[in-house]
This record gives sequence, structure tokens and C-alpha cells, in this order.
Amino acid sequence: MDLLEKLIYDNPSFHEWPDGSPANWAARPPVLRFMGSLLRPGMTTLETGAGQTTVVFAISGTSHYIITNQPHEPERIREYCRKNGIGGDLHFLLGGSDTVFANNGVIPEALDFVFIDGAHRFPFPAMDWHYTEGRLRIGAVLGIDDIDIPSVRMLHDFLSGEEEWDLIKVIGKTSFFKKTGIPDTTLDHQGQKFNKFKVPLIA
Repeated sequence: MDLLEKLIYDNPSFHEWPDGSPANWAARPPVLRFMGSLLRPGMTTLETGAGQTTVVFAISGTSHYIITNQPHEPERIREYCRKNGIGGDLHFLLGGSDTVFANNGVIPEALDFVFIDGAHRFPFPAMDWHYTEGRLRIGAVLGIDDIDIPSVRMLHDFLSGEEEWDLIKVIGKTSFFKKTGIPDTTLDHQGQKFNKFKVPLIA
């Protein structure tokens, strides 16, 4: 059994409820397998949130940056990796993505893969994209988890209509896009298809 399939079989719980009891909010096995098929050693990757996807990045040999505000997740993930002989180049950045992105100087300027699965309340999913889309190389992949949640779905719908992003695949409630270009922001919102039609104001 290879390491990815062992991870899926073990189904470890890295999360916890507010009372400290174990919780498991892992991405579904087809998502983990699809991510594993896209990742290659030597890539530079980042995710907001942490969990079984973090182990997939470690197994794949990427230089991986993880933003999480859950203080116990890093050690749980590292311990699982140690027990299973998974090396990995993991860089945990503890805190909310709103403060980490704004104040951290170690996040690389060029990324090959970003997975957004941190705070789901508005406007965090869009903010996580905002802070990473300029770092993603042309041809890089962006994954978005939990697109059934309205605040996350807004980001999915926005990217689905823009010329600089190609929808690769939707697996359940997770979507994957490839970055194909750099948006022209000369005219601000007018360059976005998302803003092509104005919404009538209600008196």
C-alpha cells in the first residue's frame, strides 16, 4: 500500500471541536487522489487550513506552506508523518490568514499550487485568493474546498467566468482551476466579466 492510499485507509483526525474533542473534516478520498496526481517533487505549494491534504503535499515532496489558526494541528500532522516515514518540507504559519498574509515575509513569491480551505466565513475565501493569485505561476493550480458554502461558492463562480482561469475539475464540493493568464486591471472592475452587468439598486 503506497503512502497516499495508507493515509486514506488510516483516515486520521487532525482537527478538534471547540471543546477539544477530536474532529475529522478531511477532504474526500477522490480529492486527495486527484491532488496527488497533480503534485510533483520540487513544487512550491501553499494551503490555508490544514489536515489530510497537508499530508498529501508532504508525500508528494513539495515545499509546502500551511496557514492555520489551530495550534495543535501542526504537531498532530508532523507526528503522523513521522510514524509513517513521510519526510516532507512543511512550513506551518500559525494564525489567521488575514494577519499571516499581511505580516509574514517567508511566503514565496512564486507558487505552483494553492489549496484554499481555511476560514469559510465571508470574506476569507476571497481574501485567501486575493493574497495568493498574484503569486501563482501561469499554469499553476488553485483548489477551492467546500464550494457548497455561499461565501466559498462566490469565489468559485467568479473564477468560472474569468478568462484567466480554466476550470479543470469539480469533485463533489471541491473545484480545481488552472491559471492561464494575468488579468488586466487597468480599468479596475470593468475588466472583469463578473462585473459586466450592474445590479439594479433597490430604493
